[in-house]
Amino acid sequence: MDRRAVYGPRDGTVLSQQLQHRSDDIPEGDIDVVLQAKRADGVFWNYFKDHDMHVRVLDVLHQIGFYGVYRCGRLVYDCHLITALVERWRPETHTFHFRVGEATITLEDVQIIWALPIDGLPVTGLDIERSTEEWQIYCREYLGFSPDEEAFKGSRGLMCPDSSGNMVPLLYLSKLEEINTARNYSWGSAVLAFLYRELCHASLKGKAAIGGALQLLQIWAWSRIIPLFPGLGVERLYMDQVQFIWQPYDMDSDRIMAYAADLPQNCGGQHVL
Repeated sequence: MDRRAVYGPRDGTVLSQQLQHRSDDIPEGDIDVVLQAKRADGVFWNYFKDHDMHVRVLDVLHQIGFYGVYRCGRLVYDCHLITALVERWRPETHTFHFRVGEATITLEDVQIIWALPIDGLPVTGLDIERSTEEWQIYCREYLGFSPDEEAFKGSRGLMCPDSSGNMVPLLYLSKLEEINTARNYSWGSAVLAFLYRELCHASLKGKAAIGGALQLLQIWAWSRIIPLFPGLGVERLYMDQVQFIWQPYDMDSDRIMAYAADLPQNCGGQHVL
């Protein structure tokens, strides 16, 4: 019997990219590969272990709609769970495919979990061609410091993670030049679109890492998928038995708070920075 006929989609007219999908390797026994979850917030959270955020900074976070992200704190990534979810993610439909049906994280989830604005202007733009010196001056003006020359790659700086681990286009900084108007942008839409993009890329064969709002994804999964056994490395085994629940989010639940972390943790054999 062709094992792919058992593990693959029943109808290939919709899920047409199965041969490129990482789940296509599961019938061959390639089940021990765990995605590396990229992040670069360790220094940030380690600093706030010993320092309180200034009230004026908190006011700014409230003003632009980012306080919900800060309130969630830093959670340890469960790379086994993330990998199991990616194996169920289909780029053709932008949904997770479970035996109970399809499900996905939505704008409503982003707004509830992180309280990010989901209405307003799109977060779009082009990287402006500037010299490294010009970018350093720009960062000095709006960030209060000038990164070293080696911190730049083209027009990108070492600020927050994509699948590279620690880089983000500096075009996002242009949306924060005027604090009074920053909330006019749909940051929630940008976060969700970027997460979808990372899920699609990571779902392809041969991919070893994933970026995006994985903390947001984990909170969604813990709140919606039952049963899960966080941190045991058996999430793939239980994905065929899951049920979905629809109830108000409890951000202070024992399940979520158990993953609050003060220090960087080991994740799938890779050190999280």
